Amino acid sequence: MRTPPAINKETDGGSESGEELLAVLGSRLRELRRTQSLTLEMLAQRAQVSRAMISKIERGEKMPTVGILVRIATCLNVSLSALLGEQAQSSAIQLQRAQRRSRFRDPSTGFEREAVFSPAEGDDIELVRHVLPGFQSTGLLSPYPVPTRKLIFSPSGPLVVKIGDETFYMEPGDALRFDVTSAYSFSNPEAAPVSYYLFMSRHGSAVISAP
Repeated sequence: MRTPPAINKETDGGSESGEELLAVLGSRLRELRRTQSLTLEMLAQRAQVSRAMISKIERGEKMPTVGILVRIATCLNVSLSALLGEQAQSSAIQLQRAQRRSRFRDPSTGFEREAVFSPAEGDDIELVRHVLPGFQSTGLLSPYPVPTRKLIFSPSGPLVVKIGDETFYMEPGDALRFDVTSAYSFSNPEAAPVSYYLFMSRHGSAVISAP
């Protein structure tokens, strides 16, 4: 039976090639920066990213690493999904199609991020899927100004999670929950790629999530 259109809400984003994603990212970054009255120099200083890098991203010439994206999104006070152009419309019932998910691939490590469920405007939950190639790491990721809690589930492989000064070694099937109050990272300790899921919940008026 078909779902009635009145309760069927889909995301506006889609599955894109690297070129298309870069174009969307560049346009979105420029829009957010200008809306917040930030010059390239101001954003570069706040995010600790070079002005040249931000300029190249906006012009669609350079795909940044996930660490750079997280710093930029945090400074702009938006979610990583929103920065990548994936933002669902507000609705009591939301259907987000698998073939229309936004996907990001880190050019330096091969790390992949897939937005399984992106938050609607004003919503506070998000589900993403990460894939880390063998012996790769996300690198240190910054905490957010909005209180954020993450729940990690790694069904098929081991994962090393560093949170501040603590290190947690997850076995296949383990789950880990933590509040994002300090820098953290995810690492794959083995040769085979590892796929894991992150459920994120935020509290506050702003929406911050990354990655």
